[in-house]
Formats: sequence, C-alpha cells, structure tokens
Amino acid sequence: MNPMQDQNLSTTQVIQLTQAMLAVAQVDGIHPAEAALIGQFYESSRTPEMPTTASVLSGSHAFDAQAMAGCPADVADTVVLMCLMTGHADGHLSAEERAMVKSFATALGVDAARFETLLGQVRDELIGAISHLPDAGSVANVVHELTTGG
Repeated sequence: MNPMQDQNLSTTQVIQLTQAMLAVAQVDGIHPAEAALIGQFYESSRTPEMPTTASVLSGSHAFDAQAMAGCPADVADTVVLMCLMTGHADGHLSAEERAMVKSFATALGVDAARFETLLGQVRDELIGAISHLPDAGSVANVVHELTTGG
C-alpha cells in the first residue's frame, strides 16, 4: 500500500505526519517494525533542509493538528492511513492506538464512516500481504485478529 502516491506534502505536513506516526507508535512502546516504517517514510520524504531522520525519531512526538488545519482531504486521509499502518506494524493495532488515530482523524475532519473505510483499506492490504504464506492456520489467525480487533 502506498498512500503517498502522487502526493506532494509540504515540509510541515511531512514533519507533522511523522510526529503523528511516532505518537501512535509510543502508545505501547515503539516496536522496531514501527520505527522502521516511520524512518522509511520520513527519509523518503525529507529534503536536505529538514531535520535529520535520527533527530526526528529521537525528539518529542507531539502531533499538532492545528499545524495541519485546513489540509486537503487526501492529506488528512494519508495521515490516518499512515498512522493506522504504524499501529499495525508491530502485528496488532491496540485499542489505545486506534483511539489515538481516531482522535487525529476527528481533528483533521475525517468523519467516522471515512475512518472505518480507511481502517478497512489498511486491513485489506495487510491480509493481502500475508495471504501468500503457506501456513493457512497462521493466516487465518491473523485475518481473525485483523477483522475482529483481537
């Protein structure tokens, strides 16, 4: 899944999206898979005048929804998608992570129906990514967790 496709984010948007992803990852402790996803996103989006990836990853992780006020709907969707992907990166989107992403979505004007659509999109992508695995029992367990939330 590549929610960044055909999208040019401003420096502020890249930094705020990274902060949002970091905030979600910190909910239950930053897992190496979450850190890798966040680092890859930031490094692929940063320009030379932006802070280094290491400094952003080690700094404070407060998402400022006001800095994103008035952003286009596709940018708001990207924030939600990337935060949901971050929450799922460690293998499980916790209730606390989901609540945080939902609060970000609300602050950015993403309504509940759209949030559920985006969550479904992330889950579909994750199921698709694991569906090629040979162990059908493991795939079934992951699909169950993704579709029931636990």
